Amino acid sequence: MLYEKIEKIMDSEIRPKLGLHGGNVEIISIEDKDLRIRLIGNCKGCPSAQITTEDIIKTTLKDYLGDEINDVILINDISNDLLDFAKKILNSKN
Repeated sequence: MLYEKIEKIMDSEIRPKLGLHGGNVEIISIEDKDLRIRLIGNCKGCPSAQITTEDIIKTTLKDYLGDEINDVILINDISNDLLDFAKKILNSKN
């Protein structure tokens, strides 16, 4: 039920704002009223991602849901290409 409420708010209020910058958001999980999200599109890896999470996503969800949600946690994934590149650097014998 909470998942559906969050998706509805994201579709109507949050995603249109992120879409203005070519970005989007996806829900990873909801555990103990903590929402874990991933920013995608142009928002992924943006230096302002944490500010976007706090000022737009968390604030909007708290306005609509109040105590139904405690926190919004941004999960930053590292791409496999970046991991492979880092491994090559660390394993090189210069």
